[in-house]
Amino acid sequence: MIAREGRIIAATDFSEFAQNAVARAARVASSHRITMEVLHVLSRPSLDAVREWLEHGTAERLVEDVREQLAQIAADAGPPATHRLVIGDAFPEIVASCTQGALLVIGARGVNPLRDAILGTTAERLVGRYEGPILVVKNAPGESYRTILVALDLLPGSQVLLEAAMRFAPGASLAAAHAYDVPFDGALQRAGVSQDTIERYRKEAQARASSALIELGVAVTGQAPGIRPITDRTHPARLVVDSARALEADLIVVGKRKRSRLESLLVGSVTRHVLADAEADVLVVPLPG
Repeated sequence: MIAREGRIIAATDFSEFAQNAVARAARVASSHRITMEVLHVLSRPSLDAVREWLEHGTAERLVEDVREQLAQIAADAGPPATHRLVIGDAFPEIVASCTQGALLVIGARGVNPLRDAILGTTAERLVGRYEGPILVVKNAPGESYRTILVALDLLPGSQVLLEAAMRFAPGASLAAAHAYDVPFDGALQRAGVSQDTIERYRKEAQARASSALIELGVAVTGQAPGIRPITDRTHPARLVVDSARALEADLIVVGKRKRSRLESLLVGSVTRHVLADAEADVLVVPLPG
């Protein structure tokens, strides 16, 4: 299972995306037979404003109403699920509520699209902060995941992503995408190397990338070819988004490696772009740096 502690936390703000996230979390919890908690963080400043502006007792009734909504959502979720209401600031409270290794399930958007556009979604911020696995849900859950695209950089630890995909959705078909590089491609052209030689060099680079994907797939799945390899010489995020759309994948699995803050700013985040542009749900799995 993907949740090392055998626990799923579904964070909800009662939006449509959050409803989809809770429903997907319930399906995952049921199939893996693990516990699930529905979590809502009620804004403390907003609650204080209600106390200041409205009649005495209104804030307390509001808290009780929210608690009852959570209880109903947990009851409707299907598997035995608990619920918890926390008063504070959503972002740090969600992180604090997730013990390391728990699977956090969250909707891709919240109730305030303008805030999301300016500050980034809570999902994007959590992916950058939480060190455990996160499932970002974009679609209403129908069946179990059937087609999974795994984004691989082929650095050490890449097999963890394939293993996670297999555990998370046993029986789903697997494809792996890798955006390969052609070292010194531009320099070769400027150095006067013939176009035929450069094209042969590019084909060899693609062949090596495809072979590496197939070898990794066989090693992890124990079958040949094990996965469908997809390689291209392009931006990694664009390859993942376009390939997922072409495959009609319903889940994308991406890794999050520990990087310094400066490195993250300079290099940018493939995961962030995939979260923003992909149509499928996205499972983010922590990897070694």
